[in-house]
Amino acid sequence: MLEYPEPARIDGPVAIIADSHLGQVEGDGDDFLASLHSLRERGFRTIVLLGDIFQYFIGDRKFETPLVRRVLEAWRELAGEGIAIRYIEGNRDFFLAGTPYAAWFSSYGRTDGIAVGGRTYAFVHGDRVNTRDLPYRFWLLVSKNPVSRAALKVIPGPIARAIVARTEARLYHSNFRHKRYLPEEALGREGARARRAGFDEVLIGHFHISRSFESSGGVARLLPAWLQERKHAEIDASGVLTLVEEPSVSNLSRLRPDFFRRRE
Repeated sequence: MLEYPEPARIDGPVAIIADSHLGQVEGDGDDFLASLHSLRERGFRTIVLLGDIFQYFIGDRKFETPLVRRVLEAWRELAGEGIAIRYIEGNRDFFLAGTPYAAWFSSYGRTDGIAVGGRTYAFVHGDRVNTRDLPYRFWLLVSKNPVSRAALKVIPGPIARAIVARTEARLYHSNFRHKRYLPEEALGREGARARRAGFDEVLIGHFHISRSFESSGGVARLLPAWLQERKHAEIDASGVLTLVEEPSVSNLSRLRPDFFRRRE
């Protein structure tokens, strides 16, 4: 099980963006960068990225795309202005720790935690919560290990990109089927585990829906996917969390009605 750290004390509001999967929707990079600039203009000095910001994000330059470079440059600019970007590793993030890609994050890890106002929030992407997602758990075992990392280093770029694309395509459908059926018992246990670690709530992405599981043991709150809803979460300076719909939600209307269904 992943351990939660001690909560970092944050002064001022915090924004949380989950599951943007950039590179899947026409113009999504422009919308995402507009969201970051809007947060900066509104005075946010802390932004939490709850994993899977790109369709895949690998800590090797051979996998860079123009979109990745644009977003990285925006992150560098924000960091240079004193804005803290905290990144929680998702299931589509590989080998970023210790690379230049993570250098602009104020924190990077599989879990995180903050204290804002009078409340504490833990963060985890959520892919490891669903123990029934056996194809993904096997993929995790074979893909996120030192041998796989070394192999990606030596495989030529075109071949490496083709391998990643084929693997992603094969596993996407299986992974999404398991997201449809929420592991409610496991999510409840995660909320209780975060409570025992000293947090009022644990915020989770990965499942691409907005829902809260509350009990005397703790609270596990699922955040919506920015990809599909153009929503992010905001925690105000007093510690109160709300969901905010962005102006770019209107841009989703240009997609085919079955865009997301075809990806199921």
